[in-house]
Amino acid sequence: MGRMILCTSKQTRNPYVFPVSEAKVYSIEELCYYIYHNIYEITIDCFDNKLVAWLKNELGMDIISKKLQNMIEAESGLKDRVISIMCSCDYYTEEDIKALLHLISDMENMPYHGRMKTKADYLLKYGKYTLAKRGYDKILDSGFAVNLTPVEYGDILHNKSMACFYTGAYSEAIQGFKDAYSRNNNPVTLRHYLYALLLNSEKEKFENEVLRYEIGGDEAKRIVDDLSEAFVRAENSNEYKELVKTVRYKEEGDAYRYAGAKLEGWKRQYREGNS
Repeated sequence: MGRMILCTSKQTRNPYVFPVSEAKVYSIEELCYYIYHNIYEITIDCFDNKLVAWLKNELGMDIISKKLQNMIEAESGLKDRVISIMCSCDYYTEEDIKALLHLISDMENMPYHGRMKTKADYLLKYGKYTLAKRGYDKILDSGFAVNLTPVEYGDILHNKSMACFYTGAYSEAIQGFKDAYSRNNNPVTLRHYLYALLLNSEKEKFENEVLRYEIGGDEAKRIVDDLSEAFVRAENSNEYKELVKTVRYKEEGDAYRYAGAKLEGWKRQYREGNS
């Protein structure tokens, strides 16, 4: 998890798995470490009945598990739940915990669209694209959108377009990147727009847009080369090799069993990403 963690309490073989990020922790110290270093990604949903059961059944921490259960039933806020966990072991000092609570207060004082964007960015980061897109749409379709600067609006639209692209909504992604660039004027957004055109087999439009945005020949070639290298990396990825393995199975029974197992895994990921 980034550094060696000295665990003086019980460690379990069965980890607690964080929702969305799917990060695994095996002790109370690792749990505290993850919360401390990922506080901008921690939501109240992380402190659920599954965590209560894990603390009680896997770590034998009856007191803290009961305390957390009471907080859930009382609908206590994020700050109370965080401090209950952080104070359950001696991994962090009192000063560390106070600084963490200060960060949570800053997060709570963020404007509505800021909190919504932070959550959507978190979902996007961990591949929950449908939920991320839904979050960005909620911001852009709300009355709060009129208070956004052109750059803020463009950045949100850029991220929404990323989510669209990963869910196969290529036309929406392409138009989104183009609209986002007209607002944020970010070269990264423009590059993503051009990447999307190439990936959607719109070579002629790509060439026209290269001229329109006065992109030099060297830069245009670099974009094409970058995409070609990405294809090579993709073909060497474990995911691609798994798909090739499915195709190459000669015995129909084995192929069906293998494909069925992969399909069930994808179904599970889809359900988790859309729940």
